[in-house]
Amino acid sequence: MKVRKLSSFIAGKRPREDDNDPSSPSPLSWLPDELVLQCLLRVPKTYDLNLSYVSKTLRSLVRSPDLHRLRSSLPKNSIYVYFRGEKTLEPKQYWFTLRQIQSSKPEIEYQLIPVNNLPSHPFMYHSSAIAVGSEIFFVGGSSKPSSDLWILDTRSGELSQGPSMKVARTCDSVVGVINGKIHMIGGCLNKKIQVEVYDPKTRSWTVGEGPDERFRLRLITMTQLTASLGWNVYSAETAKINVYNARQGGRLETVKMPSDVVWCMCVVADLLYAYYFREGLMWLDAKRKIWKRVIGVGCNDLKALGVKFHDAVMAEYNGKLAILWPEAEGNHLDRTEIRIRCALIALDWVGDGMRERIEWSGTVAEMPDNYSFHKIFVVSG
Repeated sequence: MKVRKLSSFIAGKRPREDDNDPSSPSPLSWLPDELVLQCLLRVPKTYDLNLSYVSKTLRSLVRSPDLHRLRSSLPKNSIYVYFRGEKTLEPKQYWFTLRQIQSSKPEIEYQLIPVNNLPSHPFMYHSSAIAVGSEIFFVGGSSKPSSDLWILDTRSGELSQGPSMKVARTCDSVVGVINGKIHMIGGCLNKKIQVEVYDPKTRSWTVGEGPDERFRLRLITMTQLTASLGWNVYSAETAKINVYNARQGGRLETVKMPSDVVWCMCVVADLLYAYYFREGLMWLDAKRKIWKRVIGVGCNDLKALGVKFHDAVMAEYNGKLAILWPEAEGNHLDRTEIRIRCALIALDWVGDGMRERIEWSGTVAEMPDNYSFHKIFVVSG
């Protein structure tokens, strides 16, 4: 079997039957199992099903306890969510993290655990924010421009001020992470410095490649729907997704949306997912620039769980799609608490499409009625 056939499986394409001839030796068969396991360790778990079709050797290694042990030793991602209390002049932030817990039930349970060592500050509510590694970065201002940068270390709870940007920016900025560096795009009137790039390793700002005149941030920033993948930063606008490409000199492209309303958007295992009002959960075929419906769990299945996507947040959680949403009962005038529900969805390649199944769902917390989701972050390390 040729190498290209292995790469086609990783891309989600199933080979012809005559290609899968067991008598044809795989290039990987010449390598020690230990080295092949290290290669598999760097392939997202969502590709396991496709890899198992390549050869009996790969099927055995994908299912082996050795690969499971190596994966379990990797740094785990954590979801940090902060809520805002809405009935105050200066909204206060309340931090929580999603954790697996010990339970008397045979199945796995999850809870949102309060993180009391993380601080609350008004700029957290107003500024743009994004996570890199174990740190969360708060950049810029709200309607009033600011060049400030604040850095929150989620391991220690320490909040420190970083170097200021060259240009003050508002919350109309689009923020993304490309190759571990933070890109602040737009949100200012300075046409010469539309993009600034922050390197967490050198703790310094540089001027990045700016987009063309079309990108003057006509974005629906109230939805805060942005995501980063590869060299691109995606941001939602009416009926389309703007794509800022840092590799091509700040080139701006657009991807048409299947409908005008998108509730949530995030990246899971190197694929961009979005939940649309009519179409449900879809993924972006970046090469063809088209959205495809995820097979398996449809819009009605998720609605059966009571998911309120207009109030929901979603993010990657250890290779799965995590969706969190509030669930309220009774009259809002008498209600004092709301329940926070969560669904964990496994995603796998099937041919050239994505299949999903709800792996777990349940209540993860009870919150005061005046709490609402503000931002969700995926941190690691």
